Amino acid sequence: MLVPKLRFKEFESKYVEYKLKDIVDFYKGNILSKSDIAVDGKIPCILYGELYTKYSEITKFIISHTNNKSENLFYSRVNDVLIPCSGETALDISTSTCVLLDNVALGGDLNVLRPKKYIDGKYLSYLLSNKKRITIAKYAQGDSIVHLYADKIKNISIILPSLDEQQKVSFLLELLNKKIELQQKKIEALKMYKKGLIQQLKKDSKNWKEYKLNQLFDITRGEVIPKNSLKDIPTNEYQYPVYSSQTSNDGILGYDNKFDFNGKFLTWTTDGANAGKVFFRNGKFRCTNVCGLLYSTKNIQYINLLTADLLNYETPKHVSYVGNPKLMNNVMGEIKIKLPSLSVQDYYSNLFELYNNKITIYENNLLNFQNFKNGLLQQMFI
Repeated sequence: MLVPKLRFKEFESKYVEYKLKDIVDFYKGNILSKSDIAVDGKIPCILYGELYTKYSEITKFIISHTNNKSENLFYSRVNDVLIPCSGETALDISTSTCVLLDNVALGGDLNVLRPKKYIDGKYLSYLLSNKKRITIAKYAQGDSIVHLYADKIKNISIILPSLDEQQKVSFLLELLNKKIELQQKKIEALKMYKKGLIQQLKKDSKNWKEYKLNQLFDITRGEVIPKNSLKDIPTNEYQYPVYSSQTSNDGILGYDNKFDFNGKFLTWTTDGANAGKVFFRNGKFRCTNVCGLLYSTKNIQYINLLTADLLNYETPKHVSYVGNPKLMNNVMGEIKIKLPSLSVQDYYSNLFELYNNKITIYENNLLNFQNFKNGLLQQMFI
């Protein structure tokens, strides 16, 4: 029998295969463009470019508004599923959002799929944005700008359970989405609060002492470490992080069974999109040759979270954007930074460590929820 790998126990009926055109009616948005968006707009609206940058599979909250009252506007109904008609890449536009509101003005270049009575739009949106995403992308046409036409996707095969089962699956995923959104809000709130503390602290910096970095620290770079020698997941053998500017966030490239540095250091990314970003390190680690280090034996007290955060206000000004963004050792050494007394540094470094630990906990929770959701999307859909 045609069933998914994971299913609620109370459902036993088989899934049924349809063509997309059999379960939805196709429409298209109209008229609206970026120039129609207004800060004081009264009419909620969605533009095609927002669909794959600002919305997930389901939305009850509309970001943009307009005052365009043209009689040619096309409005949503609850349960409508939107797919962009145009975008930069095939995968960008192979995404969907179910709108859970009536009377949202839908801009041009939006495919509107209006489900029939026995179809839950939320379930369909989850299915199209995930299990069917690659399939939809194959129908996109174009080079610099790709297009996705309703006539091309209407015959895509869709396999569905009963309406009751669709609704129960989509309700479970909605609950997970709420947990994910809550974690994201907690992370953002903590980061904003910490940023506010730093900005307030900088306002009181008139009496701080100014230094060049080469007065405080020795400056060096890491070594050439082949990516294929590293492991993505730490184990007892591969337990020490290897940092590089070639990755996002905190720059962890992978894990190794060796370490070159042990103690308190500041590292900065020397190349790429994150060039100039500074991090506080405490423990055993290695660095690749595209990651810089600030270390010292005589000025160890200046190596702390506060110094790293204050430097992150200064280093972006010194990044060279000739070719690949870079911040070289000699330039780094000449950067000036104002620092408060050691007691103030200690206080705020300890405070920021508490915030960073909370942020890490929330980020781990967020990752767990996202992984759980992705697992459900793979196992509960056909």
